[in-house]
Amino acid sequence: MRTGSAFVLLLGLILPSAHARADEAPNLVYGYAQLMNNYVSRGLSQSVGEPSAQAEVDVNAGAGPYLNLGAVRMAWIDKLYPGDSVHVEIDGVLGYRVLFSDGQAKFGVLRMQFPGRYIAQSPLLNTTEVFGYVAWKGMSARLNVSVTDAFATPDSRGAWYLDLNATHPFGNGWSVLAHYGRRQSRGTNPLTGADNAKLFSYNDYKLGGARDFGHGWSLTAFYSYADTDPRLFTLNNYNVGGGHISVILEKDF
Repeated sequence: MRTGSAFVLLLGLILPSAHARADEAPNLVYGYAQLMNNYVSRGLSQSVGEPSAQAEVDVNAGAGPYLNLGAVRMAWIDKLYPGDSVHVEIDGVLGYRVLFSDGQAKFGVLRMQFPGRYIAQSPLLNTTEVFGYVAWKGMSARLNVSVTDAFATPDSRGAWYLDLNATHPFGNGWSVLAHYGRRQSRGTNPLTGADNAKLFSYNDYKLGGARDFGHGWSLTAFYSYADTDPRLFTLNNYNVGGGHISVILEKDF
């Protein structure tokens, strides 16, 4: 089901949350791999309810300049643009990290690439954002701002996403997590006259728990909800907004 280029802007801006897990590592090189029943990021199901896999590596996870590379399976492009064959997102981050007592701060540039086969009338969705991040004692805040037209949506430069998270440990490897996100659209689509800010801004929430089993293995489960309009966020009869339950098995290395 095609819902228009504005939906591309909304789905695309869910991507960067994959980078949060590498923020905690003090080692020179850090990585992880994940298997999940449903890839939900920024409140939206990027895998459109399908299982997904993700891998990421952080080069110089200590203080100073760092490089982050990640890949994840997604499904929304093929469903938004029938005839395309695009199943993987590849992200690259070039940033700078500052460490301080019980926390850290980061800023940098995120480039999102969507390699694959596109039919002639489909737009290229590659997008660049700048970001700032700060974490302290289990709490974190991150702001991403698009510096290009976001995911081929005209006049969408400057759209942003605020990501607030809190984690509290309970001992024996158990912890609880909570998240609030705010997506703020920008611009007016010159092709349709639609006001992106009025139509496509939303809030999303997440609450869940995690268990660390040791030796790099962990399991996370959460419920997420985005107050999106299902008329604008439905692909192939699946509402990528609204509520979702996700379970993630992770191995760190």
